[in-house]
This record gives sequence, structure tokens and C-alpha cells, in this order.
Amino acid sequence: MATIYDIAKAVGVAKSTVANALSGKGTVSEATRQRILQCAQEMGYRPNIVARSLYSHKTFTLALILPTIANPFYPEIAEAVEHIAREHEYQILLCNTHRDFVIGKQQMERMVSRWVDGYIIMGSSMDIADITTYFQRKLPIVLCDWQENESPLDIPQVSVDFYRAGQLAAQHLLDLGHRNVAVIVDEPQQTLRLEGFRSVLHAAGLQFPQEMIQQGQSTIESGIVATQRLLAGPVRPTAIFTTNDWMALGAIEAIITEGLQVPQDISVIGLDDITAAAHLRPPLTTIAIPKLQLAKEATCLLLSQINEEHETATSRLIEPYLVIRKSTTFASN
Repeated sequence: MATIYDIAKAVGVAKSTVANALSGKGTVSEATRQRILQCAQEMGYRPNIVARSLYSHKTFTLALILPTIANPFYPEIAEAVEHIAREHEYQILLCNTHRDFVIGKQQMERMVSRWVDGYIIMGSSMDIADITTYFQRKLPIVLCDWQENESPLDIPQVSVDFYRAGQLAAQHLLDLGHRNVAVIVDEPQQTLRLEGFRSVLHAAGLQFPQEMIQQGQSTIESGIVATQRLLAGPVRPTAIFTTNDWMALGAIEAIITEGLQVPQDISVIGLDDITAAAHLRPPLTTIAIPKLQLAKEATCLLLSQINEEHETATSRLIEPYLVIRKSTTFASN
């Protein structure tokens, strides 16, 4: 296998010049750089990762810590992060905490012992107090998909405007003439979505009784159980907003099991826009989270920390948007 020394000898330059040309650092003329790159390609040069790590004091590895992989939203985020990291010649270590803060801390300690360069920590993966301690130890950390009101302001983060997401869902249902609406929410992690939804109803002068709010657990099964409770209540809702798409699948299943139709009898709107949402029967109307943008912003913000680049903004807010499909329709009289 060709080495930097072999390339330097072939081109007739110093090894440091070859190293700078291959890494894009230093002051190497464009003509010389092109000669070095062409020679490296012809000789089949492959960088020595161990040597590169020793030289740069980096492992070129990022940790992505997720609360679960059961909900497809998170694997879709992971795929996007891996793609962007690969473009920057980094690899990803994936950690699943199973929504258990004890496991989250254990996973973090393992990653620290492996000299991971930086950490993207998704919402509900770890105790924020533990994360703050690691950040104070000068570990490069970016929070991703956390509610703005549950994370310290000094830790860089990429958040979604979940309050706005709730507003979009409520306004869509109001525009369709729905007045008896219900919400299935995984509190307290998803409180902002509920608050945004409630604000639109209150602005329209509508009552929103507590029995129309059911607790979910961000799973299909919890969506089924919560919907069954709503259907057994004194007033059957004409529309249900679930604060993630996974619970919307459960809501649709429960409605159909009761011999009702979606959306003719009850409209259903979710949140996330997972890939499967477009392929349900009926296809799911949802509030979309731009997952690629979320992943790109988080990864680039983390890399800027690792490379000690000075960022003017350490927090970024991603805007959701409405995707109308076939699971919502006008309220029947």
C-alpha cells in the first residue's frame, strides 16, 4: 500500500507538503496539490486512520444517542446524521437508551471512554442534569429535538418549534370545521405540542375539556388504548391529533376496529411525517419535521465545536409544516 513517503518521493516534494495537500491544510499551490492528488490516486493511496487520529488527536467518530429505535422517526434521523457525517469523513456510533436515563448515563460513559469526538443527544435520551455535567467537562455536545423549555440555554441545540406544530394541527382541523377535537400526547416530553394546539382552540373561543386529552407513550399500543378511551367517552371526537405519527397508527387501528372509518367518521392528524405515513391506508395527514435539515444542523453545529470554529448562534429552531393527505376531511354535520 502506498504511503505519504512514496507519494512525496514520486512527486519530488516534502512529506509535510503531501500531508497538507491531502488534508486540505497549509499553503500548497494549486498546481502542486493537483499533482499530489493525481499521484495519490494513481498509486492507490488510502489514508491510515490510526496515524491520522494520532496526528489530529481525533477519532473521527461521533456518538448519536437516541431514546428508542422502535419509533421510525429516530432511525430516519440516524440515517440522515450518518450520511452528513460521512461527507465530513466521520463515522457514527449509535446508542439506544430505551428511554431509561440510567442506561443513557452508562452509554455516555462508554462513549467517553472510547474518546468519541462529539455527541448528538436526542430528546428524552438522558437526564438533562447529567448532560450538563458532561458539557461542563468541555465535551462537544449538541442537543437535538429537545423542547426549548427543558434544556439549558448554554448547551448548543437544534430544536423544532413544537408549539407551532401544535398550532398548525389545530388550525387545520378548525379549517375543516371540526369542533369536538381530541389530543393524544406523551407528556411531559411533548407538552409544547399540546400547548400550541390548545392556544388555537382558545383563540377561536372553543372549549377544550380535559377528557379530550389522553396520555400516550409514543407507541402504537398507547395510541390504540388512548383512542379506545376517547371513543368510550361521553362525546365522541370528530378529529384526533396525536403528537407523533406512531400513536396515529394506533389511533387509526382503534377507530377501524370499532367499525368506524377514517376520515369519514373521525379525522386523524399526526406529527413527524415518518416515511410510513405516506403509505398508510388512508395516507396520514401530519405535521412534518424536516428531518434532513434537523440532522444537518445538528451535525454541522457539533463539528464546528469539535473544530473550535466560532459560531454566532449556538441554538437553531427548525420550522415544521403541514402535509395534507387523506386521513383528514371536513367534519360531518
